[in-house]
Amino acid sequence: MEHAPAEHVNDRPAKPGNPNGTRTSFIASMPPGLRPASSRGSEEPPSESDPMPLVPNKASAVIRAACRRNGATAAVALAAFALLGCGCSPTPSRVTALAPPVSGAPGSGDPALALDPAGGDVLLAWLAGDGAGWRIWFSRSHDHGATWSAPVPVSPPDEPLALRPESSPVLLCDDHRRVGLAWSTAVEIAGRPEPASDLRFARSLDGGKSWGAPVTVNDDATSGPGDHAWEDAEMLPNGALFAAWLDGRPGGERLDADESEGVDASIHVARSDDFGASWGKNVAEWSRVCTSCRIALAADAFGRPVVAFRRHYPGQVRDVVLGRPDTPPTHAFADQWSTSESPGSGPALEFSRDATLRLAWFTGAPGREGVWFRQTIPEQLDSASTPLVVLRGEHLPIVHVDLGEAGMAGTLIACDADSTGDRRLTLVRIEASGRRVVERIVVAATDGASTPRVTASPTSRQAYVAWTTLEGGRSQLKLLRWDPGR
Repeated sequence: MEHAPAEHVNDRPAKPGNPNGTRTSFIASMPPGLRPASSRGSEEPPSESDPMPLVPNKASAVIRAACRRNGATAAVALAAFALLGCGCSPTPSRVTALAPPVSGAPGSGDPALALDPAGGDVLLAWLAGDGAGWRIWFSRSHDHGATWSAPVPVSPPDEPLALRPESSPVLLCDDHRRVGLAWSTAVEIAGRPEPASDLRFARSLDGGKSWGAPVTVNDDATSGPGDHAWEDAEMLPNGALFAAWLDGRPGGERLDADESEGVDASIHVARSDDFGASWGKNVAEWSRVCTSCRIALAADAFGRPVVAFRRHYPGQVRDVVLGRPDTPPTHAFADQWSTSESPGSGPALEFSRDATLRLAWFTGAPGREGVWFRQTIPEQLDSASTPLVVLRGEHLPIVHVDLGEAGMAGTLIACDADSTGDRRLTLVRIEASGRRVVERIVVAATDGASTPRVTASPTSRQAYVAWTTLEGGRSQLKLLRWDPGR
């Protein structure tokens, strides 16, 4: 079943400004010999008068000259370059609804997605259960989501779990058929506003056919469940795993919250060098982190972890920041969103093969309500420059966002609201340069969509989006394939 795009946008945004001409350095500098040369940033769109590198009426002469000098190979390369510069209009995306795997339980949701780098299989994990309990399940598809393998349970049958969409599982895989899953438990304790939790990890060494017993990542489990949730995990280029999560213990900065403004979380991190069979010492990092807001973790081009999260500043300001372990965080942008309650919406973060970070987040700051996007080299992050608007509306609810990087197709963003404020799945494609929105799609028949997850590949023309919705009073897992345009 295909849904026709409801809205396509091909306009250029207004050129962002930086009235003070200031630049905020992002945390740590690259070695001098590896720093990129200064150039016009990805946030500044070209002016309407910028010349095209090769215009059609000159391209044939250039190609003929290349043939005379260097033969056919140079001509073919220049011909391809000429076609790219001829101003071809973007082609629209195609969106296809998929039937998710069925575990037999009446309720399902909280999905996690990944693409197997070895063969492109789609990997899916989710919670399924009923009022008596929930389990985490895993399945894979060899045919782009048309059919699925028989679901395999991952979590033990007595593991205390609950649907918490902003704290859904995290799925990892490599090209050696190793698959890993991280999740947080949910232990109800009288008098606590949120369930107590431990951070758990299980791995499969045969592509997900069988799973080992889970281990606990947080190293304070002997004192009973505490606060360890809203996690993310990443596989570093050297094969090590790195996890980060919200924790109830003090943060490394030792910044205490103003008790009149509520209780904050901290971020702790841990590393595994044996693909999750064991985890190292937990390290306390940042303090004054908004509770119930998922963090985002990714590794840069040098394999260094970068964490994006929502920080709680004095005056109930709750803005998105980025940081590397052992360094102070830096604003993505000073939205100055003041709200007495934690919004329960964290940022989304990916790194692309060209070393740029792709960051999306929601803010409810007056006059800026919406989802915003920033694409830049980390060391050139200018917190004062205006990011690109992804979704705006006068009546937006708290919006949850996720993204995937799709190479020349650009950055693919999924939101669980449309511009009218209705809870419908909205897909947004940003061109590869990060300078403008190419396409917005409000997907039909997605009323009640919540907390989407996206997986994409820079070498594949397909991406996948999974989310949770309510049908007949029960949570249900939903899934689609996104074939991005160009």
